[in-house]
This record gives sequence, C-alpha cells and structure tokens, in this order.
Amino acid sequence: MAFKLIQAEELFYEPLDPAKAEMIVEDMIPQGLTLLAGAAKSCKSWMMLDMCLAVSSGRPFLGRRTLPCEVAYFPLEDQKERLKRRLLDLGEVPTPALHICTERRSLEQGFLKELQETLQEHPGIRMVVIDTLQKIREDGSGISTANQYSKEDAEISKLKTFADNHGIAVVCVHHLRKKPDKRDPVNEILGSAAMSSVPDQILRLEKERRQTHGELSSVGRDSPQWKMVLEFDDRRWHLIREETEDEIAKEEIPEVLYRIAELVKGCGEWTGTATQLLEVVDEEEMPPNILSAKISRFYYDVLYPAGITMQQKRTSSERLMTLTCHPQSEDDESADASAEETPLTWEESVEKAKNILTQGGEST
Repeated sequence: MAFKLIQAEELFYEPLDPAKAEMIVEDMIPQGLTLLAGAAKSCKSWMMLDMCLAVSSGRPFLGRRTLPCEVAYFPLEDQKERLKRRLLDLGEVPTPALHICTERRSLEQGFLKELQETLQEHPGIRMVVIDTLQKIREDGSGISTANQYSKEDAEISKLKTFADNHGIAVVCVHHLRKKPDKRDPVNEILGSAAMSSVPDQILRLEKERRQTHGELSSVGRDSPQWKMVLEFDDRRWHLIREETEDEIAKEEIPEVLYRIAELVKGCGEWTGTATQLLEVVDEEEMPPNILSAKISRFYYDVLYPAGITMQQKRTSSERLMTLTCHPQSEDDESADASAEETPLTWEESVEKAKNILTQGGEST
C-alpha cells in the first residue's frame, strides 16, 4: 500500500485548530509530553502537587495562566497518608477536578490501557502527571548500553503518542545525573538522548538540598525558552523573577570574549589558533573547539560592535584565525558629524548639485 501524501499547499491553507495548540500552563505545559527533571530532594513533588491544584482550580501557577480542567495525578512514590499531610500543609482545599491515584502499573503491565479507560470514565481530564517516570518503566536489568537508547525511545514515544492521540498533556517527573554538564544542561537528564529528544517540552529544576532558592528552566518545541528564579518557602515554590529568551542568550556570552575584544583593540591585529588565543587571554577551563564555537555564535554580539573583523584560514596542520580591529577613521567621524548637521533645503540641494556638475564638466 502506498504512503498517504499530504499536499503542502492544502496544509498551508487549512485553518489552524486552536484546540491543538492549547497550553495547559502558559508556555510551560503544552498538550503532548513534558519531562520535568530535577535532582533528588529538589522538591519536584511539591511543585507538581501545587501545579495540579492550580490547574484543577484554574488559578495561576508561578505567575502563568492555566487552562482549568480535570487533572489525574499519579504520585507513585507516596502513600495516601503522606499525600494527605502534604495537602493539609499546603492549606488549599482541592476541587473535585483533581483526581489522585497511587496504584502502580508499569507500561508492560498495561498502564496506558488502564489510563485510557480512566479517560473514558473522566473525559474532562486534560492533564496527567506521573511522579515518577521510573515507576512505570519496564524492567531495564540486563539491557546493554547499546540497546538503552532503543528501549528508552520506545517507552517515551509510547507516552508521547498516547498524549497526542488523546489531546492531553502528560507530565513525567524524572531525575538528573549527579555530574553537571556545563556545555549543555539538557545532557544532565538521566538516561540516553531519547529522554531529551522525544518530549515536546523539557523543564529542568535546579536546587541544592540545603538551599531554599532554585531555578526552573524550559526548552520546548513550540514555546519560548525561559528561566525562572524561585524560592521554596512554606511548602510552595514562589516566583522571584523570570528571564526571557533574549536575556538568557546574553547571559550565555562567556566573559572571555570580552577579554579577547580588549586584546585585539589593544594590539590592532592578532593571528593564531584557538589554543594560542586561550593562552594569551589566560583562559584555562574552556576547550579550544568550544571557544571557536562561542566566537562564531556571539560574533555580532561582542566583536562586531567593537569594530573587529574575523578571518579564518586552514593550513595543512591547523586552523588560524585573524582578528583585526578597525578603529573609526577621521572620515567616518566627519561623516557622522555632517549627518548631525541641519539638512539642506530643496533649493540648496539643487544648487549644490549644479555646482558639482559644473565642476565635473570643467575637469573633463
């Protein structure tokens, strides 16, 4: 049987269904699969319970609008009495729209089949929170590293497909590795690359055990990147401030690039390898390939405004870069000064043009 093809033109003119683009929590929890990853004891479960209360009652969550709907919360690491204590500690009377289930079923034991039956009994459920993902995963003992990606990809894809087919949001709580990755924090998510490549949205919660403050950051397919600075107080996360995508990008500019700009402005021109450049500016922690990538990424943010051009040349043994500073010339300064003068009137412009033409005719 041949593949069923869709004409791009028809897709372009097809009206966009707003229901398929709805966010359960504004720019945070979309329809589809969301992964919230955090270290152990980082108060992830407190955040999830508070979010479930917010969505089921329609109140904002961390300063963001919510879509009021029924919620199914699976706190699979907690018992009924512990949940009751947490609800009492939060001091918010839940609405009938919040449903809680502590029964454990793995994907292999039919978790999604029973979840589908639950949705049929409660069609108002639009968000499902699973805390934690590990509690519904199949037994991974004996799985080789080579097969880990395939296994995890199959598990996560089942959850995403289920969410997409039912038009709901599925939020899975997961863990971070103990070892941080400064180059790409997404790599800190426990497991293979499938854990970060399949979900529609990734939320990453950072908090030291003995600290009360933390950071919640977002990377999503259909929502902007952002970072929240939070404070954990009285069993709840509170928003202190939020950074936008542009502000995050500016923060990512490494300080060493500004030192390089000062170096080139001081000497006028510098030529060498990335390794040599790191030595000159006394930077020991950054690898040469990362420096080259950062220079390319933030050239127009740091070097270009400083009047520095860059050329690269590959020799038989190494790649050389030449950074040249072009200070503003006197002609440029006079041009800037003339641009600030009062503009000529129409008559003055015509007279000036005639003089130029006359002078040009005399010179020929």
